[in-house]
Amino acid sequence: MKNRPIHENLDTSFVNLSALIKYLRRRQFAGQVRVELSGYEADIYLTSENRLKVREYDHIAGRIAEGEEALQRILIRAREPGGIINVYQTVAETESVEKVERVEQAERREERIEKHEPPVVAPPVAPPPVPVVRHPPLVEAQSANGANGSNGANGHAKIELPANGHGANGHAVVVPPAEEHHAPPKPLLPNLPFEFTNRVEDRAKQPALTDEDRELLLKLTGELLGTIDHALAMAKLDFTSAFRKACHELVTDYPFLATLDYGKGKIHYAERTNPKVFVAGILEAVRRNLEKLGHNPKFAEVYRYTTQRILALIHQRKPFYDKFSITKPLEKILGT
Repeated sequence: MKNRPIHENLDTSFVNLSALIKYLRRRQFAGQVRVELSGYEADIYLTSENRLKVREYDHIAGRIAEGEEALQRILIRAREPGGIINVYQTVAETESVEKVERVEQAERREERIEKHEPPVVAPPVAPPPVPVVRHPPLVEAQSANGANGSNGANGHAKIELPANGHGANGHAVVVPPAEEHHAPPKPLLPNLPFEFTNRVEDRAKQPALTDEDRELLLKLTGELLGTIDHALAMAKLDFTSAFRKACHELVTDYPFLATLDYGKGKIHYAERTNPKVFVAGILEAVRRNLEKLGHNPKFAEVYRYTTQRILALIHQRKPFYDKFSITKPLEKILGT
């Protein structure tokens, strides 16, 4: 299998990546869409089963990720101007060879036209010999449709006799009916008028949460941040400022952080965001602060105390953390 370029060097300023992916999936397109930005690359693979596989490379953050959250970040990053989008179609080797041969033939024709050379005509190909089936002399010379044994509507073989009524060996010559050969039609991509249902970008904007679950998620994340805030305050460290700084650094990947406000163990956020993206953004800001704290030997004791408080909170709120997919990512941050 090879990748054949379909569209190259499309500017992200003029291309809606989400709409492009939807269009390609409607056409049952199989291939690859590559996004290139400053310090960022991403590949979206569309399989013949109409599925998506994504992989992103954030060279600045040092992150390589896959899955739905990576796709959501790709769609967001692709809105930045100055990026490049390339589309490649997956084709079979034979198809690629045929295409190369067609191009070479076209080039040779153009050269002959420029040199005023006569075109090269291939010699005529003789038709294949008609198979002859010999039967014993008892075969009747007449068919059901007439004395000359012409082909019937049922496609039976035609029996032909020479003028004397016998073949060279006294046998009738049976000629099979001609078979019609039709080239197999080339597969065409259907128009597919049905509505595209895998609304990835829409799911990234609108959560599938009730108002009660949304309030619960805000309280859980606010409680987590408040626990860290209280632990660092004992060492006279300003977690609120550090958290806001981390959010500002992550706005490119998680735009909702620009409008999120934290203070005194409470999160104030009026917009509606996909809960998975919301949790991922909050935990990424937490991870950055904890890593900075853990890498400073001066605050080793504060770091140990903070992680113990977080582990106790995980144990206490585990059913709720599991519900919103907080437990495993948070444990991974803590190295447990």
